[in-house]
Amino acid sequence: MAAKKLLGAMLVMGLTACGSVEPMDVPDAEPNEALASQESNVIVGTLNWVSATSLTGTQRTKSRAVGYISIPAVGSRCTAWLVSNDVVITNNHCIGSASEAVGARVSFNYEDGVASASRVWYPCATLIKTWSSDDMTALRCSAVNGQLPGQVYGFLTVASTNAATSSSVYVVNQNCDYYTTPSCTPTKKSSPGRVLNGNYSTTDISYDADTLGGSSGSPVLSTSTNQVVALHHIGIGGNSQGRGTANTGVKATRVKARLAEIGL
Repeated sequence: MAAKKLLGAMLVMGLTACGSVEPMDVPDAEPNEALASQESNVIVGTLNWVSATSLTGTQRTKSRAVGYISIPAVGSRCTAWLVSNDVVITNNHCIGSASEAVGARVSFNYEDGVASASRVWYPCATLIKTWSSDDMTALRCSAVNGQLPGQVYGFLTVASTNAATSSSVYVVNQNCDYYTTPSCTPTKKSSPGRVLNGNYSTTDISYDADTLGGSSGSPVLSTSTNQVVALHHIGIGGNSQGRGTANTGVKATRVKARLAEIGL
């Protein structure tokens, strides 16, 4: 079903040059988790991402609000980010219905240096709303040990204006290069890049920051303001090794308008 929704999204946005859809997920070391993905997100040129734990200052603070979302109902994983104390955002092609949200959980400390047993998982299984036209889904999370996730990790702010071509961005996402190291762990990464086209389509901007399947739903942040300027979702020109020509994300103004519909 996820593959069908993704294909539909690519056709709607004219992204038929994305390349073939990746194979279904294979399990990683976490029970009921998944490593690879059927998504067409891509690495552009030479792989350029760093562990989120190496970030400093505001970028490190913002990265804490991004997490690994496990989606057992569809046997997959994506990336999600907090937009309030108890609401996370991911893609519609990751979770597109209440039934697909069943059992969904997010870990915000799925990072390098954190043992599996120390990862904190927040239930985020309540579907608030999903928007297929903007490949966006909002989920509500429950507290753990009496605290909501945003009270522990903070949350991100969406920009009121869209990113300009050539502006500097970074994508915080949960991944690893499983094409070169199949047994790798998809810990939190930061992928720097630049906006290639701030008006790539009616809905999207494009950029050269690196992602792979599993990065879907990541926030694209402005390097200058550290606000979300796009909701990452689809790669362009992908080959069988996850390499391609660009990645795309839904523009900030569209994301912000959807959030307003649910009172955020």
